[in-house]
Amino acid sequence: MALIPIIGYFTRNGYIAGMGKKFTYLTCLLGILAVAAHCSAQDENYILKQELFEVPLTTIELSPDGKLLLAGFDDGSFRLLDPESFALKLEVEGAHPKAVYAMDMGPRMDFILSAGASSIKLWDRKGEHLLDWNAHATTIWNAEISSDGLWAISSAVNKTFLLWDVENKVLAEKMQAHTDVAMALSFSPDARLIASGSRDQTIRIWDRESRQVLTTLNGPTEDVLDLEFSPDGRLLVATSRDRSTRVYDLKEEKLLRLLKGHTDMVLEAAFSPDGLYLLTASSDQSIILWDVTSGEKIHQFLDNGSAVTDLVFHPDGNSFYSISYDGDLTLRALHPKIFVLKYFEQQYREELAADPVFEARRKGESKKDYQARMAEAQKIENGIVSRLYQEYLSGRAE
Repeated sequence: MALIPIIGYFTRNGYIAGMGKKFTYLTCLLGILAVAAHCSAQDENYILKQELFEVPLTTIELSPDGKLLLAGFDDGSFRLLDPESFALKLEVEGAHPKAVYAMDMGPRMDFILSAGASSIKLWDRKGEHLLDWNAHATTIWNAEISSDGLWAISSAVNKTFLLWDVENKVLAEKMQAHTDVAMALSFSPDARLIASGSRDQTIRIWDRESRQVLTTLNGPTEDVLDLEFSPDGRLLVATSRDRSTRVYDLKEEKLLRLLKGHTDMVLEAAFSPDGLYLLTASSDQSIILWDVTSGEKIHQFLDNGSAVTDLVFHPDGNSFYSISYDGDLTLRALHPKIFVLKYFEQQYREELAADPVFEARRKGESKKDYQARMAEAQKIENGIVSRLYQEYLSGRAE
């Protein structure tokens, strides 16, 4: 699910005033180190694959096996893409009359859910329409299938969210407790709990079976925009229009960490598959990588041309996908160098500076010899990064 913000509130086809302004980020390391001076922008942005679509993407999700990337578009179509090459596998044009705001796939991968305007639609794997759910009266903001595939939840711009019985293909319950608009929703990994977040500054934890509120948490000071359970179900993350990200301990029923680093509303969050890291996406055009245990900001990806509206981790935990409102779909690596530059930067730079192989082009050195030396320098740098990264991982394990 992806939110497109504008000043004053949000709209699915709107845009923050001034967000069209492009900026570039200086990616080559400066200084006397020739290897750093010759690094490419792609290297430092950790971009593995990027494609600009003519029609902006509005939501992305991975299939349960990680072999398909589900992508919804602003023109009401959706596509299934190859997650590595972004090659088209399936396209359904006109799936919805307006933008597709949420997509998901059942755990057996036998059906696809799409949400747009005020309707939810189910499709088979070939893109054949199966049925509609039309219980919402206003624009749908979120829709998600439970991990067991038996249930789905959806929210719109009102106080009530809906619980759907997927097996029987009917509305199971109108979930009512919030006193103001509740747009953010999430199933727990075991499908037993549902989290809902509202403008009423509360986050409610529901028992899915009894459909009763178990816990009410104090939420952000403004709208809750996204909710995500950690993979083990112990933590819940809430992002907000107030620029913050909150991490809650569900067993203790309390706020564990308040993460601040974005300069505008935080639209989306995603846990790494191992639960150690968290990504947050913002309308400030950046993505931040956080250490979940310490709450420390590890890295900020600044090379986005507009608001970052959705993101999802690859199942291997070593890369992630993001979309921005200008139409970019990007796959980035969580490269070991990110962690080395965060925790071992001084040692890393000192080792490079001490080795003459990293010197700038020498007087009288031929182009061929210089290129050969730079290739050797790259191998040595990779070894330094690998060693320091292993040191980082060993420190985490202690």
